[in-house]
Amino acid sequence: MGIVIRQSVKTSIVVLTGAILGALILWLSTKYVPQQQYGFINNLTKWAILISVMAPIGLNNTLAVFIHRYNDNSKKRKTLISLCLALPLFFLAIISVIYFIVPDWVIHHFQPEDEPLWKRYYLLLPIYTLLFVYMTILEQYLCSQMKVAISSFMREILLRVLNIILILLFGFDIIKFDFLVIGSVLVYFVPVVIFFIISFKTKGFGLLFDKSSFTKEEYKEIVHFSWYHNLLNISIILMGYLDSLLIPFYDHKGLSTLAVYTVAVYFISLVYMPTRAFLQASFSAFANAFAEKDTEKAKDIFVRSSLNLLIPTVAFAMIMYCNLDNAVAIIGKGKNYSGLIPVFMILLVGQMVNVATGMNDLVLSITNYYKFNFYVSLIISTILFLLLRNLIPRYGITGAAWASSITLILYNIIKFIFVWKKAGMQPFSFNTIKIIIAAIPAVIAGVYFPYFFNPDRHVYVHTFADAIMRSSTIIIIYILMLLWLKPSRDLEEYLSSVKKNKKMF
Repeated sequence: MGIVIRQSVKTSIVVLTGAILGALILWLSTKYVPQQQYGFINNLTKWAILISVMAPIGLNNTLAVFIHRYNDNSKKRKTLISLCLALPLFFLAIISVIYFIVPDWVIHHFQPEDEPLWKRYYLLLPIYTLLFVYMTILEQYLCSQMKVAISSFMREILLRVLNIILILLFGFDIIKFDFLVIGSVLVYFVPVVIFFIISFKTKGFGLLFDKSSFTKEEYKEIVHFSWYHNLLNISIILMGYLDSLLIPFYDHKGLSTLAVYTVAVYFISLVYMPTRAFLQASFSAFANAFAEKDTEKAKDIFVRSSLNLLIPTVAFAMIMYCNLDNAVAIIGKGKNYSGLIPVFMILLVGQMVNVATGMNDLVLSITNYYKFNFYVSLIISTILFLLLRNLIPRYGITGAAWASSITLILYNIIKFIFVWKKAGMQPFSFNTIKIIIAAIPAVIAGVYFPYFFNPDRHVYVHTFADAIMRSSTIIIIYILMLLWLKPSRDLEEYLSSVKKNKKMF
């Protein structure tokens, strides 16, 4: 677990920096970009991500799992890499042909006032998707080589810096909205090129198209694994994005309402931030344990990682929950985004259940139970669609939030029970209760922390001052409680290492 903890800390620092930059993008976007246009950019991105998951036919997972089976100079290794890079381009071409044949049918699903935006930028979606495809595959390869921090830096920091520049240029009328949209797509060329350069410098990376590299049985195994993981990825992405994709269809305010929902979802992503950092670093160690058929080691990683993941997630959840009013005070134009508070609270319930139930997705992805995950996620996606179809027209974005949380909770309960019964792994223990106990006084202090400032005067100064004091109080109390209760052995060892070596990693 040592290298996992160190990689997680490195990645967490990068991800935290990225979150700060993301918050700056959010603030600049709500300040300078009208709600409808802001909603459109986010909707375009969501569709690009969804189609990019469909195009790779599950090969990003295939690369991450199968790459460990072959030595660095193996022909199989290079052929696998080549297939994972070439096949998505072929499938994306097929999808794009269909997309260009039916533009009127696609655009007609949006609200009448939103249709002109999609007509104007309709051609950008295939380009955007292609860039996401290669960024995802190459990022997964670099993660498999334990270069997690590098790939996170590109996604979390570099891309966001480039987007900040674009928004500022738009905000100061140096560029028009056309250039903002096109530039927001084309900036993804930068990480793709850099990922290729870094990948070629890693040992064993190369391109080789040799059909004889694999036997018929090996090809069958790869295709079988890739097919089910592709369907699984699609269903999982649908579970995560279907609400944002359908709001413009069924909410009468369309993309303008989506802008508010997008801000709430971004705040939820901050709560999920430790998961993104930790799971990337844990995946390789977890996959290796299963490849070596070391069940005890895999169980140990599962339990310890689940606890280590829950600790920072609870901290982020408390900070976000106690600072919602501060967030609304500085986002956009005040009341225009106040609707994000109930949406965030509803989504937070589902997200905390998701994190608390541990690393079940990793178990189902790596083991022979990934078929089960696919079938369950497909059923859950169908339930989510039906809920969204009925709740959004009635309750707007709060209806979308309830649909998402209900299905996420149901999905995680099913996975938790299955993994516990089949693999003998479950994340809960008395240490889980210790984390909850540690959080109680911290969140109470955050909620009842007095307001010393008047946000009506110098809103940014007073709001940030209050947020810093409130958040600091939460963190100090939470850390002290954790040090007293000692819920995680890895946390103790890490803090001892920092104290001894005088460095974080």
